[in-house]
Amino acid sequence: MSRIEDRKKAFELLFSDSFGVEVSDFESDFTKELFFGVKNNQELIDNLIKSNIKNWKFERISRVAKCAMRLSIYEMLKSDVPIAVAVNESVELAKIFGSEEEANYVQAVLSAVSLSYNDYLVSNNLKLI
Repeated sequence: MSRIEDRKKAFELLFSDSFGVEVSDFESDFTKELFFGVKNNQELIDNLIKSNIKNWKFERISRVAKCAMRLSIYEMLKSDVPIAVAVNESVELAKIFGSEEEANYVQAVLSAVSLSYNDYLVSNNLKLI
């Protein structure tokens, strides 16, 4: 399975999980790593999203956009994936599972996160689990 397919599968599992559906069908170690990386760091990731949205409430962001952004931010924080790749893959997922408008929103928020996440982590003394 390619990394693109792994990300798509992780997105699908995160989306299902957001509805309370128990998930267990991890087709690869990378899919499993992405899923649990997001889940174990969701509070940190969501706080990064919240600190970079403007004129919008976190609760109003669609599940598709949240799952796409969470996946991308986790990959940014892991730092072994180029930021541009992490952002682009999530924007594509938002297009596939959502809409062009959601993809544009995901792009805008992730661009802001990519510029500010290091300062946020340092100023709050935070690290990935």
